[in-house]
Amino acid sequence: MKRRQVLAALGTSTLTSAAGCATLEAELGLRTDSLEAVTLANSVADTFGVSLEVARNGSIIHQSTHHLEPGTEEERPQVTVTEWRDNPKAQRWTVRAKVPNSDWRAATIDASRGSEDECYSVAVVTGDWPESPLFVLLQGCDSINR
Repeated sequence: MKRRQVLAALGTSTLTSAAGCATLEAELGLRTDSLEAVTLANSVADTFGVSLEVARNGSIIHQSTHHLEPGTEEERPQVTVTEWRDNPKAQRWTVRAKVPNSDWRAATIDASRGSEDECYSVAVVTGDWPESPLFVLLQGCDSINR
């Protein structure tokens, strides 16, 4: 079957530009992005318990609770989680975290948006902020772990 016939069979119009092909790849779920690591950091002077969930394409692949040592704005005790390192690519990643008495906070990596095959890491940071005691922040990859 020729490419145009395949596209027509899928109910899409024939695309002639490279951008159109990238969009088609995203819509068909052929694009993936990588999650390198999730780093948990505590910037307050108290020990914090942080619950963490990581989902790949809607399935939870990691659940844990970490007790982070006291820290400051300048020095933040950290824990790095990378247990999916052997299979870091997915169409969609969701990283959720919470501390006791708070709602879940999340960051989502969606391969259908942005450039093809991007690499991300996520920082989960506790703090004494009025908005929330916890932020989940999407970042680029660290070259140390590549």
